[in-house]
Amino acid sequence: MKTKSKFIYVLCVVFFALLSCSEDSPLFENGNNTDNNGNNNNNNEATYTIADLQGTWLRTGGNHTGNIGMVIEVTDNDGVIVDPIDSGFEVDDVKWMNIVSNDTSDFTHSELGSDYNYYSAIIDFQSDDVIWIIVDAGGAGNYQEWTRQ
Repeated sequence: MKTKSKFIYVLCVVFFALLSCSEDSPLFENGNNTDNNGNNNNNNEATYTIADLQGTWLRTGGNHTGNIGMVIEVTDNDGVIVDPIDSGFEVDDVKWMNIVSNDTSDFTHSELGSDYNYYSAIIDFQSDDVIWIIVDAGGAGNYQEWTRQ
């Protein structure tokens, strides 16, 4: 009898948990995860535009420590190196080319690799002043962290 009681109890808990789940939330009364202005606001995630990416960025982390300290200036849809440090790149090299908005906090672009070839990559805002870059290629530099200056 004890096993049957436990089973019924677990079944009730699962049933009530399922009933409490809903796709509708008070924030999105239209039920399609957009507000009444058409903005996608899943999980209260901030929405970033290309305008938010404009400005000066300092490389503060990643898996190529020799490039930490590099500085890039983003203007329009490109990021140009203004201080290459000892990276092997030159001032005015276009490090991030053809930046395009992809999602609420993501951008796609072409990333200049140390071999001077471009690779597809994603820029992802972690906060207003921190971005992560993931490059679609293996090796050093395929993960980068940048901080707004």
